[in-house]
Amino acid sequence: MIMEFQQIMTNPNITFLLMTIGAYGIILEFSHPGAYFPGIMGGICLLLAAYGLNVLPIDHTGLLLMLLGIACMTAEAFVPSFGVLGIGGGVAFALGGTLLIKSDATIPHVSLWLIGTMTAISLGFLSVALTLVLRARKRPVSTGAEALRHATGDIIQWSRSSGEALVEGSIWKVKSSTDYILKKGDKVKVVDIEGLCLIIQPVH
Repeated sequence: MIMEFQQIMTNPNITFLLMTIGAYGIILEFSHPGAYFPGIMGGICLLLAAYGLNVLPIDHTGLLLMLLGIACMTAEAFVPSFGVLGIGGGVAFALGGTLLIKSDATIPHVSLWLIGTMTAISLGFLSVALTLVLRARKRPVSTGAEALRHATGDIIQWSRSSGEALVEGSIWKVKSSTDYILKKGDKVKVVDIEGLCLIIQPVH
């Protein structure tokens, strides 16, 4: 059982795959702090890959090219370069995978089909999907009270600088920094939010 496990872990294709998946996990954890699962799984995959790298005749140039490729493809998500970093990273990653294992009659190189497939997946995941995820995180919150910012509503009752208004189908406490003269039915616009109270001003 142990021998079979060691044979699997020292298979160049498995080592290459574990390295790539492990890198995905760590990158995903850093882009989503607190997710835990991607980081844990990524760490396990990298440690298993390290075992294989310690046994296999590794070409350090190939390993560095792979790391450079992953770094460039990840950088594309943070610093858009119109595809230059992503494509350059994909080329470096593919070359690194090809050179990863030194020539040895007893140990095969990493499968070119696997290298091509993982390069395409890496480009899609690191340069495209990660970019979309980061952009989504930068979008303004559009749920709960935040979704009411800039919405309009009707005054239900008003006294000096505070009252209630019907906004987006719900009754909210509203107030204003100015003593507007408002009456029931007047149109107002939400300009800010303080907790569960909406800051409003009349719609002229």
